[in-house]
Amino acid sequence: MRTLTYGWQAADGLHELRLAYVPGTGETPYMFGVDPNRRPVEVPSFHIATTPVTQALWVRVMGSNPAARRAARCPVENVSWDRITGKRGFLERINSSEILAALAGPERTLRFRLPSETEWEYAARGGPHWTDGFVFSGSHDIDAVAWYGRRWSRPRILGWRRFGRRRFGKLFPTRTHDVATKAPNQLGIYDMSGNVWEWCQDGCVDDIDAVPRDGSPWLGASPDRRLRGGCHHNWEIHCTVSFRYGIAQDAHDGCIGFRLVLAPTYPAV
Repeated sequence: MRTLTYGWQAADGLHELRLAYVPGTGETPYMFGVDPNRRPVEVPSFHIATTPVTQALWVRVMGSNPAARRAARCPVENVSWDRITGKRGFLERINSSEILAALAGPERTLRFRLPSETEWEYAARGGPHWTDGFVFSGSHDIDAVAWYGRRWSRPRILGWRRFGRRRFGKLFPTRTHDVATKAPNQLGIYDMSGNVWEWCQDGCVDDIDAVPRDGSPWLGASPDRRLRGGCHHNWEIHCTVSFRYGIAQDAHDGCIGFRLVLAPTYPAV
């Protein structure tokens, strides 16, 4: 199936929302997680945005910009799971907008939503190309695909220890970057490693065996919601396609954004 595209003109130029088609698993399930703890999951086909939601798209839908570092083509950040999914939140508004009508067609069987954790990981690994086994989304080389922060000990600067973390942070500042400025993964999807953490629909459960086998989100009782992908100041390990993190659903800061999926809604539970 084709990539879906919605474009609009703003004061600073043309912007686009592009969604890549992610083929489902078919007869061969996807092995979620990392060895030795992996779980077979069947994932239906879906579309996923090729970039995190940009500030331009957020403003188009919501009319204001909550980002800590404002730049139209950077990911929107400083947005909580509640603000995205709650009443009069981003998802409710975009699903009642001309954007959905333009991309989903007259039947309206599809809706914008957050990805489940398994959808997110499957897409980050390249969908049916997941057997390539890349550590990061699209590569083993993090510098090719991710905006991230190196370990404090890695830069080779004479006498860096005497500066301390505060001075060192000024020498090597981290920040969000324009989306799609690193290489994409096998499906043409950008920034699934680094730049900003991305909300998933799921609550947090550490037990891999509890992850649903049908690609839907885990919706059990949990004080936290799942984040994936790492961000611009995280170490390499946080930006891998397998690293799982969680935080309270009302949390927000300059490192947390999200990505859209266009697909049927999850079955009611």
